[in-house]
Amino acid sequence: MVDKDKYVVDLKEKDLSIEKIGGKALNLAKMSAAGFNIPPAFTVSVDAYDFFIKKELEAKISEILRIIDFTHEDSISQGCSAIRSMIKSQELPQDLFLEITRKISDLPDGYYAVRSSAVAEDLADASFAGQLDSFLNIKKDDILENIIQCWASYWTDRAVKYRHDSSIGHLDTELSSAGLAVLVQKMVNADISGVTFTANPVNGTDQVVIESSWGLGEAIASGIVTPDIFVLGRDGKILEKNIKTKNKGYFLANGQNTLITIDEEDREKTSLNDDVLKMLLQIGVELEDFFGVSQDIEWAIEYRKDESDQDVDKYKMLNNPEKTSLKIYILQSRPVTTLNEDKDDILWTRAYGDEYWADATTPLFYDVMGKMLTDYVNHEGARIMGYKEITDTELLKLHKSRVYFNSWVLEKAFSYYPKFARSKELLNYYPLEDQKRISEYPSLMHKALISQVLVAIRDPDGMMHRTDKAYRKWAQGFMEKCEDFDKTDLDTLCDEELLELYDDIENSGIKHYQLIRYGMVSHSIATNLMIKNWLVKWLDDEDGSLYAGLISGLDDNKTVEMNIKFSDLAITSREDPALLGKMNAIEDMSLLDESKIDEMISSNPDFKRQFDQFIADYGHRSNTREILYPRWREDKAYVLEVIKLLSSSDLDLRKNESESRANRFKTEKEVSSRIKKLRGGFFKEKTFKVVLNLAQTYLTFRENQRFYLDHLLFRQRLMLRDMGRRLAEKQIIDDVDDVFFLYEKELFSFFDTSDLQKTELNGNTLSENILSLQEEILKRKKEFYRYKSSLPPKFLKNGIEFDDTVTEYDQNAIYGAAASPGIFTGKARVVESIEELSQMEDDEILITSNTDPAWTAVFSKVGGLITETGGILSHGAVISREYRIPAVTAVKGATTLFKTGEKLVVDGNEGVVYKKE
Repeated sequence: MVDKDKYVVDLKEKDLSIEKIGGKALNLAKMSAAGFNIPPAFTVSVDAYDFFIKKELEAKISEILRIIDFTHEDSISQGCSAIRSMIKSQELPQDLFLEITRKISDLPDGYYAVRSSAVAEDLADASFAGQLDSFLNIKKDDILENIIQCWASYWTDRAVKYRHDSSIGHLDTELSSAGLAVLVQKMVNADISGVTFTANPVNGTDQVVIESSWGLGEAIASGIVTPDIFVLGRDGKILEKNIKTKNKGYFLANGQNTLITIDEEDREKTSLNDDVLKMLLQIGVELEDFFGVSQDIEWAIEYRKDESDQDVDKYKMLNNPEKTSLKIYILQSRPVTTLNEDKDDILWTRAYGDEYWADATTPLFYDVMGKMLTDYVNHEGARIMGYKEITDTELLKLHKSRVYFNSWVLEKAFSYYPKFARSKELLNYYPLEDQKRISEYPSLMHKALISQVLVAIRDPDGMMHRTDKAYRKWAQGFMEKCEDFDKTDLDTLCDEELLELYDDIENSGIKHYQLIRYGMVSHSIATNLMIKNWLVKWLDDEDGSLYAGLISGLDDNKTVEMNIKFSDLAITSREDPALLGKMNAIEDMSLLDESKIDEMISSNPDFKRQFDQFIADYGHRSNTREILYPRWREDKAYVLEVIKLLSSSDLDLRKNESESRANRFKTEKEVSSRIKKLRGGFFKEKTFKVVLNLAQTYLTFRENQRFYLDHLLFRQRLMLRDMGRRLAEKQIIDDVDDVFFLYEKELFSFFDTSDLQKTELNGNTLSENILSLQEEILKRKKEFYRYKSSLPPKFLKNGIEFDDTVTEYDQNAIYGAAASPGIFTGKARVVESIEELSQMEDDEILITSNTDPAWTAVFSKVGGLITETGGILSHGAVISREYRIPAVTAVKGATTLFKTGEKLVVDGNEGVVYKKE
């Protein structure tokens, strides 16, 4: 018998059960009953839903369920639609209506969240989470309507199909695995939001980590801002403070989450003072004690103004603590899930991974490129060369959206290098405590020679004099295949045809990976390190200026050619004041659609011709290699943004490149002349010339392979998005781009023609996989956007993350690796994402984690470069030498050590950065 007096349940009541109020509400109720401050809330219980359905609609719903054919999607869809319509149109029984409306009328003014709270969603074997509707920013007058909408969402196609396949009775709400409550909770008009971890998710210690930013938590969750990070001891001592630039924040305004720009003087201020940090610490420890396990706590702070001062801004209130009071609301608390994972006793290094994945990585991109690097660069390459120890070892790990390499595999591969080749840049892939051991590891030169013989026999294209020619031949054929691909309308292909096309493009790209395993991994590194070593040994080129001169101004560098075309477009726009005025008048180019862009560029026929040709030649590139993001052909506004940025400078990269080429010819003559004068100079000069030619060839190879890889990834992206479109149309995923948060096996299981594969994966039915994948996708997206603007520590072992200690010569000197010679003094500009490049001013020092080819269009404005990763052959180092920009790479923690506006000295000769007093 239903308890009619308890249709509405206050969360402060004790001894509530999941069967009464659902999983989502139960956790909040426990905290509220224990005295923790949650936003005001009540629950419309499972009994209320049960009473409504059984009194008014049970017979009608039973009849519809009886005639649904669960083997046909159309039948399920029509039946569920009819049930939802009945629920929305049916009047509530008077007792139920009066009790709910009385509770709503007692609520204070404001906006509310109305959330489904299913009984099944928090059960270990359930897959309802995320499938039922929730509504945010609802006015009091609309709460009842949205409660009914939540009830109706119990009857979505997917939920009904899942219950049918799982033998859960649709109307049997007395079962512990069925039923639906609705949680009504006041929206917090947060001035500051964040998360508290009562165990450090980085190192597993009992340190408390607090992240915070201005406004609502949506800004952090969506990746719009990187939060401030505080690490505290249990005694309240603040161990670390990492204050980030917080340009924007979401605030609740007129029932909408509104994104506002934070005043410039407040962007770099701390979002939490010491007193508030200690309050959050105390709450966190109390919640941990209450639940008996380390907690991941979401919270929000509302500040109240003192009536005597009406002019205090929301995000300035911390600077006026005497004029404000605050309330800390607990929004959610759950166990920390990242501790003690990945215990595999392997030392994983992120440093080498950043050479391939410069940014946060989605699961699908990790699979797309990761399997190729594992199967063809590592395993097949090792078998060909006789590296028996590493022919089947796990190579990669995806951790916090960053790719880590197995350091043992790298160490074994480097043991085949001569000792002089184990440069500072290569050793930087390892912890400091291992670098000396690896540098002194005996050289397996006899095995290295045998490996070259095996390559000549088993894979002749891997020989140094053939690899570049073979790659150019492959690239020509692949570009022809791309032309054919671009004529194909993917929408017209059936699933099988789309899969066949995907396999064809992917298989055509295998040769790329088979050749870069030689061209990048051995030929480029070996020849360039030999040249660098000889220049130091024979000509005292300690600062690397001769080396930089010899490898700059090279012909057929696709990245340099792209940057020159960018420069040409900037020059054309500067010569047309009307066009330049239109561009400068638009603060955010991303707001322009295709028609507006075309209208703007068409005002200058020469500019339009150049622009269209640029898109034709380089539209497959992007500001990141990550395939989640659109390419320039899909995002022409970004190209205009770069042109606008470059048009503010009078640099001419075409002229600069001509000067670099002339300087290379001059340096080659000088070096040749000086070597000839050495003892044995004739032989040394001939040998040097041959190796230099190879070093230059494979430096260009290293840059150009990125150009053609981008062509491959662009076509793969288009096909994968089309697969995502098809899954979204079938309601398997919610959004087209959710496809990038699936792994390949998960994605292709929905396109496999095998009945076994289509109905069963990992022992579950297809409908079970669909429902559970929705929750998993959401979890992966949250992790991706949380870490996309910050680098996790460099090393990982047994689930514990750690970093090297920053090496300092003295208080003001920080050690890195010399990447491009010269010394430059200027102001720092810390750039954590490509979007921030537009803030660069002429002759600033660019400080970032790593660079990608698309970044280098703005290198003409840069005075110096500091990166957290990379070596002498990294992309940033190569382009810095091309433009004669002093650069220091491998500077641990550069983006946090240095602040925008700080005056620095970049010594690219010694690999040191000095802070000016």
